[in-house]
Amino acid sequence: MLNDFDIQIATRFVFGHAAEERCGSEARALGASKVLLHYDGGDYLEASGLLERLRESLRSAGVEFVELGGVQPNPRLELVYEGIALCREYGLEAVVAVGGGSAIDSAKAIGLGAAYDGDVWDLFLGKAEPVATLPVVAVLTCPASGSESSQVVVVNNEAEHAKLLVSHPVVRPAVAIMDPELSCTLPARQTACGLVDMFCHVCERYFTDDADFGILDRMSEGVLRTIVEVGPKLMENLGNYVLRSEIMWAATVAQNNSLGMGRNQDWSTHALSNELSALYDIAHGETISAVMASWMRYVRSSNPERFARFARKVFDVRDEALDIDATGSAGIDACERFFAGLGMPVSLEEVGVGEEGIEPMLDKIEFFGDDRAIGSVRRLTREDCAEIFRMSLVRDQGVDA
Repeated sequence: MLNDFDIQIATRFVFGHAAEERCGSEARALGASKVLLHYDGGDYLEASGLLERLRESLRSAGVEFVELGGVQPNPRLELVYEGIALCREYGLEAVVAVGGGSAIDSAKAIGLGAAYDGDVWDLFLGKAEPVATLPVVAVLTCPASGSESSQVVVVNNEAEHAKLLVSHPVVRPAVAIMDPELSCTLPARQTACGLVDMFCHVCERYFTDDADFGILDRMSEGVLRTIVEVGPKLMENLGNYVLRSEIMWAATVAQNNSLGMGRNQDWSTHALSNELSALYDIAHGETISAVMASWMRYVRSSNPERFARFARKVFDVRDEALDIDATGSAGIDACERFFAGLGMPVSLEEVGVGEEGIEPMLDKIEFFGDDRAIGSVRRLTREDCAEIFRMSLVRDQGVDA
């Protein structure tokens, strides 16, 4: 049974062949005549001709633009400040983000900051509530985070070694421009990181302290099964448009919260993995795959029926000789094999982090509530999280890639 919920996904989706050619007209339809064109280092974007196509689309629609490149994975607060300053200096009315989750998150933060009188970091610290933003047009090239329609923005403050988020409906981009062909040249590592990230986004909602959510469970299992079935095929055929289109939409659905309405969500895996990104600047997907199976093993006994269902519905574990506990355990092993089969790390050792890194990561986790814990399936204290990190140090010897 669903709990009460209130959701509005206000993003307009423009999906399919040559969707990027509508960038200018979509920005203009938002009432913007001057925009910030925001992207990463730009080498691929220039070489592929995408940036020039976007520039021409903006010019054709009568939209002026100022460019700001340099977005890095785990988007940096310093670049956000630079973007905010440009928006204010030139009176820019919207932000066009080109890239994956990092570029889009950076653009979201710039939009929030440009519409806020104080320091945008205040919003991430919870000192103020966002009330407005410059509209964001997201031109997606790397499906993974689902940032193109989510209400979440994550930024890395390098000076404070803090990676924090804002979650608020005002954050959702106004338009998501999604041409799967733009992702067909993504290399294997980025593709695999994206698959893990979107898989985890569904799991953070699917694994809950409750028992059954009917339609939401079936929708979630459908997305998870699609990722498990399509992901390995895509890794063997990175340029396949049909496979890319399946994964691009899966990433969007995984994070726009249409699978999370009316249920207690967990988010422990992200709380644990974000500290790996903040302290060690490791790719987000790799930090998830390094700790997620250990989190599953640690909390499985708190809701064994749900983990057994996950095993059966997502990984087709059907051995009638297995009881509920053994079925759930087999599903976790299958999940870990899935990550490893994508070429992803499944231990901290594989991302170069040892026991000495555990305490600094624990210091950065934001434990909350009267119990000073995180999570929903099981409330995890600092001591619990320390044990999960210790379990993650080396790959489970019983699970092969």
